[in-house]
Amino acid sequence: MESKKIKIALIATSGGHFEQLCNLSDFYNKYPHFWITNKNKQTISELKNERAYFIKEGHFTRPWTYLPHLTFFYSVFKKEKPTHVLSTGSGRTGFIAFYISKLFKIQFIYIDTFSRVKNITIFGKFLIKSGLKIYTQWENKLNDKTEYIGPVLKSIDLKNNCEKEFNYIFVTLGTRSEQFIRLIKAIEQLKRKGVITKNVKVQAGFTKYKSDVLEIFDFCPQIEIDDLIFNSEFTITQESAGIATKCLKMKKRFIVMPRDFSYGELPTSKDMNEDLQYKLEELGYTKVVKSVEQLESAIKNITEIKVGYSFDNYMAINKLNELVEKD
Repeated sequence: MESKKIKIALIATSGGHFEQLCNLSDFYNKYPHFWITNKNKQTISELKNERAYFIKEGHFTRPWTYLPHLTFFYSVFKKEKPTHVLSTGSGRTGFIAFYISKLFKIQFIYIDTFSRVKNITIFGKFLIKSGLKIYTQWENKLNDKTEYIGPVLKSIDLKNNCEKEFNYIFVTLGTRSEQFIRLIKAIEQLKRKGVITKNVKVQAGFTKYKSDVLEIFDFCPQIEIDDLIFNSEFTITQESAGIATKCLKMKKRFIVMPRDFSYGELPTSKDMNEDLQYKLEELGYTKVVKSVEQLESAIKNITEIKVGYSFDNYMAINKLNELVEKD
């Protein structure tokens, strides 16, 4: 392995995409590498000992937001000279990177998000149409331009806390810029009603809301999010592959309330069309709710949600080793 000069550019949008790429550390730590992602408390904390470059997200509904990406990726790739790009999406960060990698004749390896079970992301579909073979974390027998490599996620060792008494519920709205007041209002209503009797800690992100019955903060480092999940009785979240997989790894029950474009909680109707939560609900590992009434029912029956999902990224790492080591 040492005979080949391999250098990997790791590219991911912050949030769940970034979290999934971090799970492949057993692969990329064997090679010189650097990161390109978006700057926030999550990425700053995780990459404090890594070589990293930060760029603002673009969006296909606002094409001009990609213009800074052209000079950014060109200059970074020219400086760093990667031999491979490894990305878990999304197109908000990886779109221009794909074109610049073609310009420099750099191999672009793309793994579609764990949050898409039966379908493929917009970015994944674009890459397929561009002639690139992509890799998926769920089997997709309907598309011969994809290859299943299993989940990139790996299990974690946990201290035994099954006897511990948890005194709060954790709610997270993620890092999206759109407001998600509807979820906080539902939590607040159930708290005042007495359905929720324990303290509630809310990571609200960019959502602005004040409450005298909820403990609300905007952001915190990823390690603190991990602690909040691990030490909670259960978690309530937007649709988020990052949070969902953390809960599964930590054997914590969780409830999902998806954002809804019709309420202004997403920029377009095509955003966040993820189906992971429905697959996990089918398997018994979560409950998906869309109203305060459904949320109340899910909380009252929280112990019916299963825990103990197992992850193994051995297959994915073997495939990545094969891709970068081949002549």
